Amino acid sequence: MKIDIILPYKEIFSENKASAVSLTVKNSFEFSKFKKKIIIYGQHTNEPFYKKNFIGIKPRRLIHFGNNLSIVKQYIKLTKNNDNKKIIEIHNRPYLFNYLINKIRNIPIVIYYHNDATTMKGSKTVNERKEIIKNAAGIVFVSEFIKKQFLKGIKSRPKNIYVLPNGIKRISKKKPAKEKKVLFVGRLVEEKGAHIYVNSLENIVKKFPDWKFIIIGTSKAGQKKLITSYEKKTVDTFLRLGKRVKYYGFLPNSKVKQIMSKSSILVVPSIWDDPFPLVALEGLATSQAVIASSRGGLIEMLNNSGILIKNIDSKKLEKKLYDLIKNRKKLLYYQNLAWKNFKYEQKIISKKQDVIRQEILDKYI
Repeated sequence: MKIDIILPYKEIFSENKASAVSLTVKNSFEFSKFKKKIIIYGQHTNEPFYKKNFIGIKPRRLIHFGNNLSIVKQYIKLTKNNDNKKIIEIHNRPYLFNYLINKIRNIPIVIYYHNDATTMKGSKTVNERKEIIKNAAGIVFVSEFIKKQFLKGIKSRPKNIYVLPNGIKRISKKKPAKEKKVLFVGRLVEEKGAHIYVNSLENIVKKFPDWKFIIIGTSKAGQKKLITSYEKKTVDTFLRLGKRVKYYGFLPNSKVKQIMSKSSILVVPSIWDDPFPLVALEGLATSQAVIASSRGGLIEMLNNSGILIKNIDSKKLEKKLYDLIKNRKKLLYYQNLAWKNFKYEQKIISKKQDVIRQEILDKYI
């Protein structure tokens, strides 16, 4: 069986610029039994993950009426004479799935949803989602929350839908030793709640001068400078808190994991329905006490593994941080809970994904 994976244009499949979808595809690829049969198509990059399995495409936006559409049109051209015994997996672009269905026959096409389908072009309406159910060989969601959003207004329970959570490969077999560090990792955009984290620290940094407080991220993956007014204001306010704060900017995922393994507490203060964020998974995988907003896929992920805050704001977050830092026994409890209850080991998730793939292909043989 061959598997063609098509990434959205904005996803750069490389160590220095990868964001969530690219990292998810990279992580699952590593442990797939179909590894030698997988080809990943996406925006051209000079240093991709897995060079032998990646084909970079330089979009022709004006000719093809958009960067994403250009990648799909060129993919069709590149693979028109290929073996039909394969699966096509397209990530997070339902309107491109709809385009492919009308252009390619007799090949199972699977769409992966990493975000809320009701907010995405091509699947916003109930009728659009019904058509996707009718045409898709499989519809895969990263969380139960995302699946429920997709099925809003749909009374039937289709048999071609699957929930496959994101996974993480633990970098340590033993629970890592911890330092007195609190961490925020993510895009510096309002919905990720970095400002809530920063505002929660005003009193905390004074009360706990032996602790360090960290931010990693920019508004866009791979970005080296602060561009938006939001990230500039957030970082400026953060740095004014004194010598116990550290801003790293954007870092490759491998370096982020190294910092996470030493950090004691991870804060995920999203003010939107975060589908199933990798950063929170990485927090659990590195035995951090994870404090997060009680929204979206975070609820199912952190149930019995972390601390959830309803209607999160800086005061509520400050209280939770104070409780953990002040009470070492409680901090250790949540760190041990994260480590013990971790159930998203990438090897297991990839195995589940391969079962789904085989099941889909068997229906088309």
